[in-house]
Amino acid sequence: MPPSSTSPSIDVPATRLALLASRQILDLAIAGKFEAGEHLTELGLTARLGVSRTPVRAALQFLHRRGLLQHAPRRGYTLTAPRDGLLRMQRELPQDEASALYYQLLRDRTAGKLPAAVTERELEQAYGVRSTLVREVLMRLLQHGIVRGRQRQRWEFAETLDSADSERESYRFRLVIECAALTQAGFRLDPQRLAACRERQQMLIAHATRRSWLEFFEANAEVHELLAEASGNRFILKAVQEQNRLRRISDLSDYQLVNIEPLRESCREHLAILDAVERGKSKEAVALMRAHLERASDILEKRVAGKLGN
Repeated sequence: MPPSSTSPSIDVPATRLALLASRQILDLAIAGKFEAGEHLTELGLTARLGVSRTPVRAALQFLHRRGLLQHAPRRGYTLTAPRDGLLRMQRELPQDEASALYYQLLRDRTAGKLPAAVTERELEQAYGVRSTLVREVLMRLLQHGIVRGRQRQRWEFAETLDSADSERESYRFRLVIECAALTQAGFRLDPQRLAACRERQQMLIAHATRRSWLEFFEANAEVHELLAEASGNRFILKAVQEQNRLRRISDLSDYQLVNIEPLRESCREHLAILDAVERGKSKEAVALMRAHLERASDILEKRVAGKLGN
């Protein structure tokens, strides 16, 4: 069945591209890429999001209507909403057709139902959707590093963790790298980013639902990359970023099967690690990180055994 469409009764942007642009702006602001009081321009966002000015303009108007942005004639838009307001808006936006198809492709690729290379026409026929929707989703997958650009009309999926053995190897690698990151001599956390990261985890514990799959993934990746960057070692950071890219398909295809409480527990574990690091307790932080990654590895084993969500 094709993905379900957005309900017209909900106050959302009029087009799918405008809804996507709204989501992307919210994601960037929540991740700390835009600060409160920052000036947002159509031209700057068009370049950053990879879409035309029309959906960006509609997204800015929508976010202004919802009280997240201020607008001044001839000066444009300014981000004014606090983080909790941004997160609330992110939760209220309905899942659009593109997001539904995005997740379906991730699940089918993980399950081996999609080959390593596909054409747009093959996807249109397999999922019964419009060519414009397929192209939109492929561009989002390209932005996230999940597919590569077209080669002779075929889109190739990038390398991923495509087996239980590769995922086990990933967790063993992360146990070495991420625990070592916490003990580096030049370890230093950015206080502002730490505060923003902690607030995002707390908001997920308090308000997340089973629909918050992508938000959980992004918040999780944010914590691990923050700690890797704080190590002061660029190679550790690159290794963690690459692991997050590899995990995007396997993790996001699983999130809708996982009960919400284990996801909240993961956020609590992140907060405990951040608290230990902030107090200068590196040994405690390492022990907490090890337990955190081992618990995540246990979720993998449950999935392999067909017990995920039970």
